Order: sequence, then C-alpha cells, then structure tokens
Amino acid sequence: MATALVIYANGSEALEVTTITDVLKRSGVNVTTAALDVKDKIVSLANGTKVICDVNFDDVKNQDFDVIAIPGGLDGSCACRDNSELIAKLKQQKQSHKYIAAICAAPGFVLQTHGLIGDAKVTGYPGCDNGIVNFCDDGAIVNSEHKLITGKGPAYALEFAFAVASVLVDEATLSKVKAGMLHH
Repeated sequence: MATALVIYANGSEALEVTTITDVLKRSGVNVTTAALDVKDKIVSLANGTKVICDVNFDDVKNQDFDVIAIPGGLDGSCACRDNSELIAKLKQQKQSHKYIAAICAAPGFVLQTHGLIGDAKVTGYPGCDNGIVNFCDDGAIVNSEHKLITGKGPAYALEFAFAVASVLVDEATLSKVKAGMLHH
C-alpha cells in the first residue's frame, strides 16, 4: 500500500490540505496527517478551521513515505519553510528519488527557497514563485523526472490531489475515485 505524509501547519490553506488528504484516503493510500510545530496535534488552518492530526511531525520524521505533501497558505508555507527538520526530511525524500508534492505558495516559499526544484517545470500561486526558473501557469504538474508534483492554488486543489494520487495508485483506482466524486 502506498504511503503519504501530509503536513499540516498553523496557517495552511484548508481547501488544499483537506482535499489532498481526502482524495488520497479515498484512493486507498495510507495517509498520515502530521501537525508541524504544535504539541497537541491541533492545527489552526488559514481561515480558522481547527483540525486534529494523526501525529506530530516529530513522531514520524524518521519514517519513509512514498510522497510528502506540503499545502500552501502564506503562514503555513512560511512555517514549513522555517522548520529545519521538515526541510531535512524533504531533502532526504529528494535524495531517495521519492515524490514531493507542493501547492500554492509552497513550491516557491518552501521548495525553491531550499533548492529542491532546480530546473524542473513547476506551478504555484502567482507571485509566490521566488525566482523559479521554469514557473508556469498550469493547474497541476507531475514532473516524474524530478519527482515533483505541484499545484497552482486553492481552486486547483482537486486537480492537484488527483495528480498526487496518479503516482501512487493505478489508473482504474483513480478513475473509480473520480467517478465516485462525480468528477468528469
């Protein structure tokens, strides 16, 4: 069974983090939601929604996952960018040739800031590219060569989540999930 670590930080964009978690769980992926920089596993998302994560990030920072997903949201992306243990985990993920997924502000603020994009074609929230060389306007991109999956922003959360699922499950499973969600 494929595994995914979804990072939840105070200020993460609710639509993005919830959608990725939901779609991956519907797809049969073993998803671990991890609270960053909190002790009680309770995270306050960008617009005030509070969620209880499965674990704190510190509890799983030494475990391996097929994909690590970083949502956007300005404050959440900055929290991810500034957490040295998460950045070390993301660098290890890249060295292991496993996927990193980031949406909205996270590609620029988190991945680009720490040299995790290189010359890969990626997308993200307009104005949050932070000097990404091959930044584009697509809704979601799977870059198999660089093991990166990126999404533009909240309106593209579902497209992004399906893109992440597409590298973890077979096409028939993903088609069944899309049909169940009335996605055409």
